[in-house]
Formats: sequence, structure tokens, C-alpha cells
Amino acid sequence: MRKGTLLTLSTALAVSMFTAIPVLADDTVYGQVNAYALNVRAGGTADDEIIGDLAEADEVAVTDRLDNGWYKIEYDGQIAYVNGEYIDIYGESDNEDADESYDDSEDTSDEASYDESADDSEAADETEETAGEAEESSEETAASTWNGPVLNRSNGTVQGPSGKETYYNLDMSGVVNIMRNMGNADEYWVREDGVKMLGDYIMCAANLDVHPRGSLVESSLGTCIVCDTGGFAYSNPNQLDIAVNW
Repeated sequence: MRKGTLLTLSTALAVSMFTAIPVLADDTVYGQVNAYALNVRAGGTADDEIIGDLAEADEVAVTDRLDNGWYKIEYDGQIAYVNGEYIDIYGESDNEDADESYDDSEDTSDEASYDESADDSEAADETEETAGEAEESSEETAASTWNGPVLNRSNGTVQGPSGKETYYNLDMSGVVNIMRNMGNADEYWVREDGVKMLGDYIMCAANLDVHPRGSLVESSLGTCIVCDTGGFAYSNPNQLDIAVNW
């Protein structure tokens, strides 16, 4: 009787040990986050509930790839989803151009957990003379080419010379690093009106298929240099998201 009991306990223990070990699917691949911060959601769209977040260079196990470009992943022992544009799969090069500074949000200003107004103020003070000269030049250019509404804090959405314009306030250090890696050595500073600049040009996010990173495009505030992108680009490929400290 005792022998049978011990055998039963041994069998139960073995089953318990095997079932306690998580086993990933055979087609699971691994990669890392290439964004400054990436939302983790309960479903495979930008409308689904945010259940967590991942930081740049975090490793993820991708168990499936959806037709809309989103990835199913293992996250804290549960199934979750992220925008696949911001995951670099090891051994693949499809996402080399997806080094974004923020994630899949429709409105990037809602994704910011903090701003950098203090750092931006210091940068503005240190470059006051240069900023004033560049601002005057940029405003003259804008004034000579655009007579419509101008984007500002209270007028947060306008139709500019290139299409819809919005603004966002995020830490730009990661974006500047991306531009540096592309060979851009222009100074990062903040114009007196709060617009973030790279050299003589306003920093903005855009659809990289329409406006490649590093290209110039006109806005209501002056000429922009495309440094970034965001989730808005899927629904409005002509939209510009202007970097500001508002």
C-alpha cells in the first residue's frame, strides 16, 4: 500500500514539475525594443488597453506576427501585443529603420510621461543669441511661404502648408542620437517660442515613407527636418508632429 502511495506521489510530482515550466512555441523568435519607450497592450491594435511598457533594448519573445504588423509576445507570464515596427528581430534587418523614440500612440502627446522643459530652458539660455538669429530667419521663411494658421499651444491642430500639424513634448535625446548616427552634427537647441530645433530646422515627426528621416518639409512654423515618426503616420501619412516644449 505504501509503495503504491509513493509511486502516485512521484508521478504527481513529475507532472507538476513539467507543467510548471513555460514552453514557448517552436516558431518563437527573439528581438529587442528599438524605441525609447514602447507600450504593451492587451490586443493587437493601438486602441487596445495598455497593460505595461518596455524600455529601449529590452529583449522580447515574439510568438506570432499579425497581418497588421503587430507582434504577439510573452510579457510577465501572459500573452500581450506590441507594434512590431519597434522590435528588431535578431538576425533580421527589416526593422533597421524603425529606431523610434516613442511608440504606437495615435496622439504622441498622450504618451509622454514627463517633459524636459528644465533641460530645454538651459539649452535655450546657452544658445540665446544663435536661437534669436535662427528664429528670425525661420519666421521670415514661414511668413514668406505661408499665410494660413500657425501651430501654437492653444491652437494645437492646424492645416499647414504640408498638411495636418500637431505638436508633442518628449525627451529628444534618443532622437538626436539617431540623427547623430546618420551623420547630422547640427546643434540641438530650443527656439524662444518653445520649438525644438536641430541646427536651422524645426524637429518634427512624420511618415517616413512620405518624408524620409533627414528630409526637409515646410510647416506653419518654418522648415522642418524629419527626425522621428509615430503611430499617427498610419492614419494620416501627410501629418507632421512638431517637437516643442509646451
